[in-house]
Amino acid sequence: MDYLDYFKNNKGFERFMVKAKEKYQSYGKVTGVITLDNITYEESISLTDFFARKFEEGKTYKIKISEFTKVLERSKFQDFEFTDYFSNTYDDFSYLTNTLKKRKFQEEFITFLEDLLIEFNSDKLKEFFIENINKNFSTMRNIRKKFKEDRKALKKELLVIDKLLCNIPDKITYLPIYASITSNPHYLDYNANSSSLFYKILSYILDEEIPTTNLEKTKLLEKINVYTDPLSNYVITYNLVYNKNMPFKVMNLNIDNIFELNNITGKNNKIFIFENPSILNYLKDKDLDISIIITSGIPNLAFYKLLENINSNTILYYNGDYDPEGLLIADKLNNKYSNIKLFLYDGKSYFNTKPSVSISNNRFHKLELVKSKELDKLKRLLLENKKCGYQENNLLSIEEFIRINMKEK
Repeated sequence: MDYLDYFKNNKGFERFMVKAKEKYQSYGKVTGVITLDNITYEESISLTDFFARKFEEGKTYKIKISEFTKVLERSKFQDFEFTDYFSNTYDDFSYLTNTLKKRKFQEEFITFLEDLLIEFNSDKLKEFFIENINKNFSTMRNIRKKFKEDRKALKKELLVIDKLLCNIPDKITYLPIYASITSNPHYLDYNANSSSLFYKILSYILDEEIPTTNLEKTKLLEKINVYTDPLSNYVITYNLVYNKNMPFKVMNLNIDNIFELNNITGKNNKIFIFENPSILNYLKDKDLDISIIITSGIPNLAFYKLLENINSNTILYYNGDYDPEGLLIADKLNNKYSNIKLFLYDGKSYFNTKPSVSISNNRFHKLELVKSKELDKLKRLLLENKKCGYQENNLLSIEEFIRINMKEK
């Protein structure tokens, strides 16, 4: 096979042969046309000598495989075989085409999963793979990638996920305690590599979107009674009405407490919700028999769980800060809960706060996300004045609104 030395040592044919190999791997034979863009000086010399026609450096040429074969037939290399050349030249060459490789890979993958199905104890995990073994959505692509990289590691990971799914708690459980089933309390930490596939499979089983943020992961875990920290995740409340006497007017209710309560309401079936604790400090010293919830900024999981346990006939009033973040919170609550009424989101209330703190340019984009019509006026004022207003500077208007609305039935 003299042609081996000729082509292997001829740099002018190096790119031609690589493209020929790619054709074989794709189609099972070398056929059609090979395109060489912007050929080098070495390529121009070698191709000119071989084909006995002029090839100029820097130009692009389309070379028919049939032309290449005819030249070989008239030369001393008439016994040339592409596959012999490829197998003797490229360490990565395989007689299997890409199609056959994919078929072989899928067969091995299916055999791997079928063997694992026998070891799984979770019916949900078994159903997941039986339904999706031949599908190609993102989670399955991720599993195939792991199989290709290290099938032993994938087997170990899936058996751990099987163990977690078999031990979903029936009562509130702290995340590290649930994760300890794996012998590693940090196995399910949000940013841990070990937790990624679990969240993807769990989201499919629960028919939820794959979580991409920590908040979305928190909400997903909540659906299986797992919480990041049910004791320290709390919401400040004042004077709520429940069928048992509350021991104190001001109470910090954590998720554990909230699960013990239901059918909560407020005085006169009204509850006033504020963003800042300072509002509660002001109002509780007034002659007002009212019920209050404080979000302390962005509402947390305890706040949302509390709202779920409030009687649907209760009217909820909300007021927060007049800044991009505050309007986003108000907008989200307004769209999420039909019994929430936004109050004091008007021009007079905004200017009562004597807005003086400038809004940085990188915060204005948040206002684009605010969609509630009730917030249009404030949204325009923030864009025009570029100043924030805070509810602590509007205490008299808040107190007056409460007094008027507590008289109404």
